[in-house]
Amino acid sequence: MQFEKLCDRDFNRIAQLQEKTKYDGSEYSMLYLKGWDFFNYESMEICDTEDIIFLRFQPHDRYKEDIHDGKYIYLPPLCAVENIAKAYEEIESQCADDAEEMYVMSTPKNYVDILGDKYTYLHNEDYDEYLYLPQDLITLAGKKYHSKRNHIKNFQKRFMSEEETSCVFRSYEKSDREKVFALINGWEESKEFDEEEFDGLANDELNVIALALKLVENNSNYFADIVEYKNKIIGFSLGEITPSGIGITHIEKGDVNYDGIYPYLCNAFAKKHFANVRFINRQEDMGLEGLRKSKRSYHPIGFCEKYAVKNHE
Repeated sequence: MQFEKLCDRDFNRIAQLQEKTKYDGSEYSMLYLKGWDFFNYESMEICDTEDIIFLRFQPHDRYKEDIHDGKYIYLPPLCAVENIAKAYEEIESQCADDAEEMYVMSTPKNYVDILGDKYTYLHNEDYDEYLYLPQDLITLAGKKYHSKRNHIKNFQKRFMSEEETSCVFRSYEKSDREKVFALINGWEESKEFDEEEFDGLANDELNVIALALKLVENNSNYFADIVEYKNKIIGFSLGEITPSGIGITHIEKGDVNYDGIYPYLCNAFAKKHFANVRFINRQEDMGLEGLRKSKRSYHPIGFCEKYAVKNHE
């Protein structure tokens, strides 16, 4: 295989092949690959063989020993499902030629079923991504969503009933950038989740948010909305729809001093953007109990389970 440095222009080609998959995860997002330190975007390489795209990278130094002590980590190959077995065999052959241990991250369960017992599989449920039926989050129908509907109703009654000063849910504009960061910077004090482990992600997340805003401002594949109240942004959501038909909520931040802001954001964002997607992906909980409780309260239909694929020892 002939690998070259991944460039921004390659994402059009990535989208073409991703459209042929049924992949439910978020790994191929430009925001993920360019934004999170783990992926070490400057090291990312691509090999395009017309019917299969291979992506590999050298993870940031602080992650290497924890995940994989070899040189490269591969993403799941992009191709039609009937080519999956062939694609993993090509990765295996390339790793053998490079005298490297094979390591393919985020391999979905249906790929594992295809590959069978040929490889060793590692699974950590903390990084499985939550999947929801779009109509569930759009309608919030039934007894299981009773409390969500009540929170939204109370939020609307309290903050959206005054004609001149009521809340507004609208599309993000470039002029909102400063106010969005005012919300983000204050979020650490008012966030729903106070686990100490979460604090370590703060700086990395700020970099991702800065990139995300640039993508919204310059790329039609990304979109964002705000909730504005009395000239202050109290809620912010950002997402995209993947070529494989998945609506991803990448970022969702709210000021919890405004009770009901999170259910309102989730519902309003889904109504506006996700009516025609296969699933809504609200990403992983990273093993954080508060985040896990919140995501499960929206009653996922399932998960995008992710497995690391290695050679047998």
